Amino acid sequence: MLKSMTGFGRGEYEDAQFSVTIEMKTVNHRYNEVAIRLPRFLNPVEDRIRKTILKAVNRGRIDVFINASYTNTENVTIKVDKALALAYHNALRDVGSAIGCDDSKLSEQSEILYLSRCPDVINAQEGFFDVESVWPKLEQALGQALKNLVAMREAEGSNIYGDFIKRADLIVEKLAVVEARSPQVVEEYQSRLSDRINELLEKHNQVIEPERLLQEVAIFADRTSITEEIVRLKSHLKQFKLILDANEPVGRKLDFLIQEFNREANTIASKANDFTLAQVVVEIKAEIEKIREQIQNIE
Repeated sequence: MLKSMTGFGRGEYEDAQFSVTIEMKTVNHRYNEVAIRLPRFLNPVEDRIRKTILKAVNRGRIDVFINASYTNTENVTIKVDKALALAYHNALRDVGSAIGCDDSKLSEQSEILYLSRCPDVINAQEGFFDVESVWPKLEQALGQALKNLVAMREAEGSNIYGDFIKRADLIVEKLAVVEARSPQVVEEYQSRLSDRINELLEKHNQVIEPERLLQEVAIFADRTSITEEIVRLKSHLKQFKLILDANEPVGRKLDFLIQEFNREANTIASKANDFTLAQVVVEIKAEIEKIREQIQNIE
């Protein structure tokens, strides 16, 4: 199934000790790139998260945002930085001295309460973090987010698929017009060339040799022949539809194939010695360009 590279997914898990919310969004990118923002205590499972995501997403930039909280009261220790508390106490005395209030001081309880709120004076250190017990819970939320993300990418991919088919069919129709018009261009050239030569020769009472005229027309027909280009472009269009139905990431293949589309269309345009053909080829190239733009969104 065709998948877009843009999408969004969200997953959640919560119990008495652990809660997590995972949001991920994907955008167009030439390669596969994952950027994960997560709480520090989940760093041990970052590699697992990355590998899980890469199994489901083959191409695009993936931004992952993880908010989580973990409650573990076992083996929690509280540490007081006594030296820092004393430094804050002395700083308070210096402040009082600076403003001329040497004799004033906070009550002991007030000062203790104030110092306990100063940064890094009191620190709580958690005990052992059990990664293995948390991972299944995190994995559940991650799976939910990925499922929603992939569903959105598939839905957008389905819309792009329909647009591709419509434009490919339109190119086939216009190519049929080019193919039907091509022989007429040679016939019209032969008629114009014959009229011009006869007009010139009549002034000198001479007659052109039919073989010479046919030779000139044959040279023109060979120089302006677009049969090979038409055949190749038709073949590319068939291959294009086959690739669209492949059950694998096809963005890179389509990107290469659309270059072949452009190559054949440009060759036809350069050989098309006819205003009508030139107009139709411009329309074909316009459809090819619209397909090329959409391919940049495909996984």
